[in-house]
Amino acid sequence: MKQQTQTSPRTPVHYVVWRSEPGGAELSVNHYIRHFSPRREVYVYSLRAAENELYDASKIHFQNGADKDWECYKRYFRYCRAHRGHVFHLMSTGPIILLITLLAGLRLPVYHIHGTIYWKKPLKKLYLKTAWWLASWFRIHFVANSKYSAGIFRRVVLPVEPKVIYNGFDVDHFWRQRSQRQHPKRLAYAGRLQPGKNVDLVLRLFEDVAGQYPELELHIAGEGALRPALEQQARDSQFGARIHFHGWVRDVAAFYGSVDLFLFLSAYESFGNVLSEALLTGLPVLTSPVPVFEEIHGGEKAFLLGQPEQYAELRDNLNQALLQFPSLAQKAFDLGEQLKPVFDIDNHLIEIERIYEQIESTRHLLPLRSAEAV
Repeated sequence: MKQQTQTSPRTPVHYVVWRSEPGGAELSVNHYIRHFSPRREVYVYSLRAAENELYDASKIHFQNGADKDWECYKRYFRYCRAHRGHVFHLMSTGPIILLITLLAGLRLPVYHIHGTIYWKKPLKKLYLKTAWWLASWFRIHFVANSKYSAGIFRRVVLPVEPKVIYNGFDVDHFWRQRSQRQHPKRLAYAGRLQPGKNVDLVLRLFEDVAGQYPELELHIAGEGALRPALEQQARDSQFGARIHFHGWVRDVAAFYGSVDLFLFLSAYESFGNVLSEALLTGLPVLTSPVPVFEEIHGGEKAFLLGQPEQYAELRDNLNQALLQFPSLAQKAFDLGEQLKPVFDIDNHLIEIERIYEQIESTRHLLPLRSAEAV
């Protein structure tokens, strides 16, 4: 629990995450904590029960909920009631949590869109769509991490125009690791080890090319439910001794700086933070089609490995990339200058602070028909 050492002149802010564990949106909260905690009281609420292993306990108040749905919802409703009048910033937590926030009396919450999948089954669509419709009767600040995710939300969920603010990084931290790669000796993957990320295909691709490149290694950074199965896949490989699992890496920039080629085969991705982070270090990437990749990076075809379900194409493109590695490495290195201003965390935080200030200036407004973006 944070020890209060000074009076905060600004409205306290609460960051609501689904579960306090490593992930894109969850880790981004660290940037907000560092920036806002000197001027505001900062809270982090994990909807599902989890230990605080991500955030500086000296700078925040941390609280969590429960794993059973109804207990989770009740605890969160009471939490919202206890902190009415504060700024609530929800990190892609879903319409049920958003609706609870609004019904508890919170005004003008920020709903930050980081994903593009909202339902997979008809029954879920029915009750989630209803929750979104009910939430739309209140004033909400919608923020999206890309034009692509904003477009999906507008087309599939609600006819609103979310404000687009690209994810921000400590670009200087990644930039310090920047170098032009010379030889493909260390392939890599970084991210969650979970279904949809297709890390098993990364291992399979490594096996297919490892015989031709005796010095080649595969390094995997990340945690997730599939880690035991992936480690077993590595043990079963004749090249298992050259496959290394690093777990969750705190200094991911240093990890990128230590490898030569990054494989990313996610089946669906609203943004792909890891691609941008890797490219900032000059690390060449080979990726499945990620819509935001083209939106931000200009659709450089040399970085496209192929569709995950087209394995023969993936294998052929990887072989071609290894043969033409100097050209690929040069393209990745050159792209860094273009990416640096786009993902500067300072620019991101300025935009977020403007939203908080707008919320503070409109506290007198009552809930209105139709959700709005800022």
